[in-house]
Amino acid sequence: MEFKDKVKTVRKRLFITQEQLAKAIGCTPLTVVRWENGQKEPRLILEAKFEKFCDDNGIKFDDKDGK
Repeated sequence: MEFKDKVKTVRKRLFITQEQLAKAIGCTPLTVVRWENGQKEPRLILEAKFEKFCDDNGIKFDDKDGK
């Protein structure tokens, strides 16, 4: 699953806005918009924060390709 799809999935499952996700992981809402549009990939630190956010909220992704 591509990162942009992960972001969309998390927001839909948790019923949160782009702004709420951005605040939770410490980035700007514009960054979340760019991720969802596939315009930008996250920096490693933000990707780690996103993954921790997912873990904390019980969301797991089974990625066979390691992404």
